[in-house]
Amino acid sequence: MTNTLSDQPTAWFIAILALAACWPIAQALRHEKLHPLAAYLLFTSLLVLVSAAAFWILIRVASTVFAPGALDRTGFAVAIILLSLAPGFAAARWIVRRPQWRRMPK
Repeated sequence: MTNTLSDQPTAWFIAILALAACWPIAQALRHEKLHPLAAYLLFTSLLVLVSAAAFWILIRVASTVFAPGALDRTGFAVAIILLSLAPGFAAARWIVRRPQWRRMPK
């Protein structure tokens, strides 16, 4: 029997709640020419990809810089999560706010 975070119902509930929270944010930030579903899909995709990459980089840097016991504290974990969400949110906000152009290929 595994005891990973992905097997726990609480993790799935938090993930679904976070995806549901992205809908009103994406609709409030989207450009008027962008369809609502496209804005949501762009926002969530870029938020997840950039935040996951930033989280991985921050964990690698923190594990080499700080002592191994420092990563177990709750405050440190919350700080890393918030620091990894910041570039993801900035990239997702940028992609849904810019005007979408449809150009024919040459």
